[in-house]
Amino acid sequence: MFALQNLFLRNSELFLKVRLFIYCLTFAHLNVMAVILLNKDLTSSEDPNLIIYMKLKWKLITTWFNILTIPYIFLCIYCDWRELTKANVPHVKALKNIRDFYFTNLILPATLFPDILFWIIWNTNRELLMPLSVDKYVSLWEQHSMHTASLVFVILDLVLVPRRKPNNHKWGIIILSTYIGTYILVCLQSLFQREYVYPGLKILSTFQLILFGAYCILGHFFFYIGQWFVIDLLWNQKSNVKATD
Repeated sequence: MFALQNLFLRNSELFLKVRLFIYCLTFAHLNVMAVILLNKDLTSSEDPNLIIYMKLKWKLITTWFNILTIPYIFLCIYCDWRELTKANVPHVKALKNIRDFYFTNLILPATLFPDILFWIIWNTNRELLMPLSVDKYVSLWEQHSMHTASLVFVILDLVLVPRRKPNNHKWGIIILSTYIGTYILVCLQSLFQREYVYPGLKILSTFQLILFGAYCILGHFFFYIGQWFVIDLLWNQKSNVKATD
């Protein structure tokens, strides 16, 4: 079975440098895109739906997982820099455990599922995601910068960082469930106020909303569970790590 741990052991310094480059590039990319997008002036738009859509931008799932990514990148840069400089600092091991927990239980499922779902809906009916007048202000490359770059980053992180599957997934399931549940509650609150975070939610019946909510929950957990098979395949490791209790 193909495993990366032998390659990593032989080239650990190279892996660290590559990861640091990716983390710094991702951090710079997030900041540049934030400056570009947050400074777009849509007040001149004649489309009232676009004004409402932009008013709800902090409730978009893309905003949420990008905000989640920022502290994660800081954590990764610090841990890898310390490891690269061979600084024998006791707390780094604990921080690396936090980093792995953060990535596997939040970053990966909370990024992969929304990004993939975004492009599926985009190629089916974009009006379910946003008013078409968005195109006048947000270009296709900017959409890719928000929904493709993050997907690539997560996949690279999954492949380049050695991880192991925990014996107990209790806390991971609790954290991910809390995150999904909180976001669903935010969307429901907006629905009750007749504010639709995504235009497609407006056309769904109560039963369809329940089905869609269940689909989103299952989708997140599909990627949560699937990552462990990938980790075992890449790193050829069994579930021999004590879970965080």
